[in-house]
Amino acid sequence: MKIISIEHTAINVVDIEKSKDFYTRILGFKQRESVDCGDFVIHYFEMPDGTRLELFDYHGKSTNHLDHESDIGLRHLAFQVQDVAEHEKELRAAGVEITLPTCDLQNLGARVCLFLDPNGVTLEFCEKLN
Repeated sequence: MKIISIEHTAINVVDIEKSKDFYTRILGFKQRESVDCGDFVIHYFEMPDGTRLELFDYHGKSTNHLDHESDIGLRHLAFQVQDVAEHEKELRAAGVEITLPTCDLQNLGARVCLFLDPNGVTLEFCEKLN
C-alpha cells in the first residue's frame, strides 16, 4: 500500500452561509462548484495547495455532533502557514474564536494556534520551529 497524500477533507456544517464566508473571506479558499445530492449539498473549495475541502450542508440538520476533543471523529484540521502569530492577529480581527493562542510546542518542533470555524470544528495553523 502506498498512500500519496490527503485528497480532500469533508466537514458537516450547521450554517452553510457562515461557513462559506469563513472559508473564502477569512481563510482565502476559492469556492468551486456545488453538487445537490438531494438530502444534502456538497460545496467544494480549493485550498492554496490544490487540495479540496468539501462542506456538507444538510440544510441545518448536521448529523455530526462531537461534544469533546477526545470523541471519535475529526479532532482538528491543520494548515501549514508562515508566521502563525500574524495569522492569529488576522483571525482575531475577523472575530474568530481562538481556543489556543500562538505557542511553541518544543517537543513537536512546531508553533501552533488553534481556532474554531463557524461550526465549532477546531482548525490549526502551524509552522515548523527553526
